[in-house]
Amino acid sequence: MLTRSTQTIVNQVSALKNMVDAFRQYARMPEPTLQEIDLNVVLREVLTLYESLAGWIHVDLAPQLPRIIGDPAQLRQVLHNLLQNAQDALVDSSNPSIVVCSQSAVDGVRVTITDNGSGFPEQLMQRAFEPYMTTKPKGTGLGLVIVKKIIEEHGGTVEIANVAPHGARVTLILPPAVAQTAAVRTAALG
Repeated sequence: MLTRSTQTIVNQVSALKNMVDAFRQYARMPEPTLQEIDLNVVLREVLTLYESLAGWIHVDLAPQLPRIIGDPAQLRQVLHNLLQNAQDALVDSSNPSIVVCSQSAVDGVRVTITDNGSGFPEQLMQRAFEPYMTTKPKGTGLGLVIVKKIIEEHGGTVEIANVAPHGARVTLILPPAVAQTAAVRTAALG
């Protein structure tokens, strides 16, 4: 009986390990396909998905933005996640507003997405980039985790903040193509 029970446990642990390995492979991000891109072009493409919110969204894209090295598909996913989060934050707002800006900065190309929703709960601020942290009833808690992972793989950073009197801002900072070294490009490839 002990031998059979032990074998059953070993078999179940092995099956669970195989399931976890399969999930990890399923959830793994594809390798980025890096190329020189104009981030404003990617922003405009994503914003077309939000045309129904035309009265809510205000766009201020800097002309002649420095080009970056990145994967357009992954950056579209980042921008879509952030715009969806901003839209979700405005569900109960009487005067919803989302402001999308791009600008050149000393540290690279800066993109900010600001909404006038309720902002990030204080208890979430320190843990916003941890898996499964969410305030949404149907949220997975993986959106900001994915955003951070992609931006860091592109040699950039992500910052979140609450804005007065209420609302949230997410800032993406990506290095310009001319400043990106071979080491950063190699790191972005995994």
